[in-house]
Amino acid sequence: MMEQNANTPAGLSRAPIGNGKALVVGLGGCGIRILDFLRANPRAKWLVTLAVDTDGGVLAGTHADAVINASADWNSKSCAGCGGDIIRGERAISHERANLKEHIRGFSLMIVAGGLGGGTATGGVRTFASVAREEGIPTVFLLTTPFSFEAHSRRKNAEDCLQEILPVADVVLTMPNDLLFSKLPPDTPAENAFATSAYEMASTVVGIASVLRCRDLIGTDFATFMSALHKRRASCGIGVGFAENSDGLDRCALALTRMLDSPFLGGNDAMKRADAAIVTLTGGPDLELGELKRTLELAAGVLPKNVELLSGANVCEEAAGSVQMTAVIFQYAPESKPAPLPRRTPAPVPSAAPAASDDLPLPFSAASNNVEEVELGLQSYDKGIFEKLPAVRFSDEDLDIPTYQRRNIRIDKGN
Repeated sequence: MMEQNANTPAGLSRAPIGNGKALVVGLGGCGIRILDFLRANPRAKWLVTLAVDTDGGVLAGTHADAVINASADWNSKSCAGCGGDIIRGERAISHERANLKEHIRGFSLMIVAGGLGGGTATGGVRTFASVAREEGIPTVFLLTTPFSFEAHSRRKNAEDCLQEILPVADVVLTMPNDLLFSKLPPDTPAENAFATSAYEMASTVVGIASVLRCRDLIGTDFATFMSALHKRRASCGIGVGFAENSDGLDRCALALTRMLDSPFLGGNDAMKRADAAIVTLTGGPDLELGELKRTLELAAGVLPKNVELLSGANVCEEAAGSVQMTAVIFQYAPESKPAPLPRRTPAPVPSAAPAASDDLPLPFSAASNNVEEVELGLQSYDKGIFEKLPAVRFSDEDLDIPTYQRRNIRIDKGN
């Protein structure tokens, strides 16, 4: 791996970094913060890192193994970033397409980490998905979505980006930043909240990379993820727990407890609602068969009985004297196909009026007072101040629409 050169001029990228096995790309400002926390993690030493951004100032302070400065204005090479403009971010990353291919070529796995909502990552992930597919490199996109207190435009940008990338990417795992509220006290400074998000994402990167690593004792690989997500949209949670030999006698149980406390997992309730789960235990050469069996059984006991469970275990030298529990849980979105529209029966063409008969009263005549009122279902919904905000849904219901309108409750107006 190449060492960071502090004198690398702005606008230039370092030489390609191939010959590695797994590459972690930090895309945009959030992605580069994740790489900084990743560098401090001793369990991530085997990972090769690449920082990609449109802001030369951010890239100057990174310690990634290689950088690509995708200037948003390649004519002037201003290196001042794209200012949250998705179009500029997309053009800047697209302009580095050939450079990206050179940097990622030769790796057997790529993890792209970043935060959606801004300009560089939101605009650039589509290019990464396309380049990875052309090079035949299995790729996992690990992306955060904005906090609820961030601007509506950022949340909409993130959602629009996900809608576009899902059909073309191998695996997309999204981590809502709002999950951190379950672990952080309300008086936490905003800067610390974003730093915590980057730290947890760095731990998640290590967990995901460990799950997909070779030399498995019990197999979990990229195909495992693909089979769990194939043609199904799902919300996911990721938990990672570490424990050292010095932490106590039952290090595996402690790692499992810490995994369940991971903010991006969603807690025990999320585990109990899971439709599918991938649980992996990683240890050093000292990992014993008994603790392996006991730990995976304990993890399975937290999940529903009918869950689609894929268990894995692997051993690596870097984990000597420690264990790591990683869980990726999936909750599949319900199939929601719109009901077919009722076929409209054309009105019969009136023919010559038959002779008057007492048996067949004319429509709407005095003899047919039992006319049934038919509701056409063309009611308009008024969402008021929530009209321009993202829909809040639960069980396929839009909660911003008043309850009496959603459930077609007729209100007696006293007429």
